[in-house]
Amino acid sequence: MNDQTQMPEDQRVQTAQIGNYYFLFLMLFLMIMIFPEFRMALGYAAGLVFNPLFYFDGRHPIYTLLGTGLILTLINTWARHHFTDWIMMAKVQQRSRALNAVMRDALRKQDMDKIEKLRKVQLKYASETMQMQAGTMKATTLTMFIAISIFTWLWMFVSTEAHYTYVAIPWAQAVELNTMVGFFPSWILLYSAFTMPLAWVIQYIFKIFEFRKKLEEMDDNSSDEAIQ
Repeated sequence: MNDQTQMPEDQRVQTAQIGNYYFLFLMLFLMIMIFPEFRMALGYAAGLVFNPLFYFDGRHPIYTLLGTGLILTLINTWARHHFTDWIMMAKVQQRSRALNAVMRDALRKQDMDKIEKLRKVQLKYASETMQMQAGTMKATTLTMFIAISIFTWLWMFVSTEAHYTYVAIPWAQAVELNTMVGFFPSWILLYSAFTMPLAWVIQYIFKIFEFRKKLEEMDDNSSDEAIQ
């Protein structure tokens, strides 16, 4: 009997849901890549929101990149945070490390009985891992349209609307935003240099508030139990 048939019903349902999210994500991604008209329509739709906010008459492309980067980072980070149970993730990671260590020891000793028991334990806790994967796919699918819309709008802006595309940055006196560096234009690298550390800071802040809320709820529950 294989692992799939040994799975409890809830794990089989979660596996199917994850597969559906992957399929939906793939289909949406292929549609956006294959049909440029669809991608451009998303870019124009993003412009309805971002032109009033960060267009700046095309005179400040760096501010446009930073402003849109801030908004997209907030959206992506919020979506990932909203669909991620950080406490469960910490528990799953700690348990996984412990099980892997015991499994390596059992494999080294060729203890087949212990290996079989450990595999059953891993299967038992697989649903928690699947929950985390499902949350990640939900966040990715939700934000994909937004991210591609904003990047398409930025590409149109930098390519045709910006009054100048040579900028000074901390590590270079003059960089042309449309110059290709490898597979990406310079403006994407500049955008990433700003948003990657920003995402870490925002995620850290979200986690602080989330853990503080959890601790307050635990304190309130403890107080209620003491009163009773």
